[in-house]
Amino acid sequence: MTIQFDCPYCTSTLKVPDASAGKQGDCPRCGTKLVIPNPIAAGSQPAPPAQNTPVPQQQSVETVNATEQTVDPPVSPVTSPEQRPMTSQTSLYLRKRRKSNVGGILVVLFFAGLMLGVAGYFYWAYGPRLEGNLVASRLNSESAKLEHHLKTSGLGVSDEVIQTVNQSLKETPRRVQSDLMEMLFYGSDKGGLYIRLKPGSSTELVRVDLTGDPALMDYISKNGVSLDQPRITEYQSELKRFYADWQRFLETGDVMPDLINYRNTVGLNSLMGGLGYHMEARVNHKIFPCVHDDFQGGLYFLVPKGTLQFDIQGRKMDNGWTPFPGKYQVQVTQEYPSVK
Repeated sequence: MTIQFDCPYCTSTLKVPDASAGKQGDCPRCGTKLVIPNPIAAGSQPAPPAQNTPVPQQQSVETVNATEQTVDPPVSPVTSPEQRPMTSQTSLYLRKRRKSNVGGILVVLFFAGLMLGVAGYFYWAYGPRLEGNLVASRLNSESAKLEHHLKTSGLGVSDEVIQTVNQSLKETPRRVQSDLMEMLFYGSDKGGLYIRLKPGSSTELVRVDLTGDPALMDYISKNGVSLDQPRITEYQSELKRFYADWQRFLETGDVMPDLINYRNTVGLNSLMGGLGYHMEARVNHKIFPCVHDDFQGGLYFLVPKGTLQFDIQGRKMDNGWTPFPGKYQVQVTQEYPSVK
């Protein structure tokens, strides 16, 4: 003869020998400690109404699969009230409470996302407008050149490789020339590696004065560091690769490194700051680069000779993003005397 009853926590149907009545065991399905009912003692009491112990439809399927389960061998009877099993009403209450907690979390997340969306809209609608008009001045041909010493500290390149490459470029400077610009890589008697940039045969260098828009200057002061981080990362990575490629070229006499690529990733990056890295000029729907930031409110662009008006705006990066959201129309009004 066996005793058949339902686990009050997972509702699995369990069968045990009648000698286990009144003793304690573990449910083999959920592990809950429970007291095996005594059918003789319970027979004199009226059965509780069926509606007080509702069983979810999903759990009724689990009951069918669990009809052949047996309880672990009985152990000593329950001696403390803390070890008594939960009733079916208690387990149902806890399940409902867990569901209500999840719903509350979802509601909080929904309203948090809604508030962020509203804040973003108001910033876009009523925040500072990075647009308007700026003025620029062209540099005369004598002063229209930019020069910079490339810093090599922290690259992870040995001093021997750096000195070898710098000496090679001191003895034989390398020039990259096009209609857009001319850039020279050369070593100096003072030591180190330098680059020098000049306009090409069809372009001129102009300096855009950013101080004419206070909103733009405020944007630079707040976002300059974050804008500059990708430029620094690219510059250091490419300069390290430049030294490795040039050392390999000197050792093997193989193909010379791609100086056009290093003109853009090393030479121009060394001359610019974070804002210039993310900007470009548009002249008659053609793109021209920003080539220098003097950190005194001036950005320098190469544009076609004789340009009187052009636009500057954010540059689309390789990942498809355009970090700088502004756009300005620039009027070339005067001549700038020199580059400091």
